[in-house]
Amino acid sequence: MTGFPAPPRREAGTMRCRFCDTPPAAGERRIPGPSGPICARCVEAGLGVVRDGRARTSRGGTDLERLRSPGTPCEFCDRTDRRTFFGFHRTLPRMRCPQTNATICDDCLDRGGTLLNQALRHA
Repeated sequence: MTGFPAPPRREAGTMRCRFCDTPPAAGERRIPGPSGPICARCVEAGLGVVRDGRARTSRGGTDLERLRSPGTPCEFCDRTDRRTFFGFHRTLPRMRCPQTNATICDDCLDRGGTLLNQALRHA
């Protein structure tokens, strides 16, 4: 054991979603991440989780919950907080999946949703 996270599981040359642990369907677009991609359904669910705070179950049966406490950074941008206009630090809302040990922040979910929407418009 080296202390590094286990590499993402691959199935037939494709990577499973970091949050729902499902393989991609044919032609499905996903947002790449340093430890593996996130699918559009998890982006959509994640935006709901960080906005209303209610836990959800992903299409793969994993739990998606809101993180508010500092400590676990977003694996996409490595942040736990954001600075306000006046320089104050505010905790960044994040979604976590305990089963896959994946975390993503509100900002990265928002950017991911924008990228998916742009890709779908230009497909």
